Amino acid sequence: MISTDAIKTLRAKTGASISDVKAALEKAGGDIDRAFQILERSLGERGGSKVMRSTREGIVDCYIHSDRKIGVLVELLCETDFVARTEEFRLLAHDIALHIAAANPLYIRREDVSAEVIEAERRLIEEEVVQLAKPKEIIEQIITGKMEKHFGDISLYTQPFVKNPDKTVGDIIIEAAGKFGENIKVNRFVRFAL
Repeated sequence: MISTDAIKTLRAKTGASISDVKAALEKAGGDIDRAFQILERSLGERGGSKVMRSTREGIVDCYIHSDRKIGVLVELLCETDFVARTEEFRLLAHDIALHIAAANPLYIRREDVSAEVIEAERRLIEEEVVQLAKPKEIIEQIITGKMEKHFGDISLYTQPFVKNPDKTVGDIIIEAAGKFGENIKVNRFVRFAL
């Protein structure tokens, strides 16, 4: 028998529905930590299935750093005004704005990087790597790895989330989409720094 306290604890931790929490606890044999992992995986899978749905509602949130030298505006979109008005959605937008202030991404997704920027970065990396005197196939692997790392580091969705570096910002957004049952996406952001 699953206790009401366990359901409340896990629901507060994940924001998932009572039925989802209860099912995860039953599957985990009452173990809250295992149930949490089950829910995370489940919500992430559900969120991933929603990415093609239209987002016409949302909010603009801001973060101003305590020294007043960094400020961020972020536009976070969802499907309905109902979700956009929830406290959890506002907190998500604020956490993303805080992340942008801390991590300074240049793009939302890696796909947003122009071909010219990719080619210029490739040339710089090639100049650096060609001096290693390695076989051609090894050099190509090194270049590919450095390109992936570089553009992953400057793209919001692939950056490790500042509040939980074990997950990327993209993971956090997909999990939130699973919790809310709607597609969620960062539409645009701007970061000001003195």
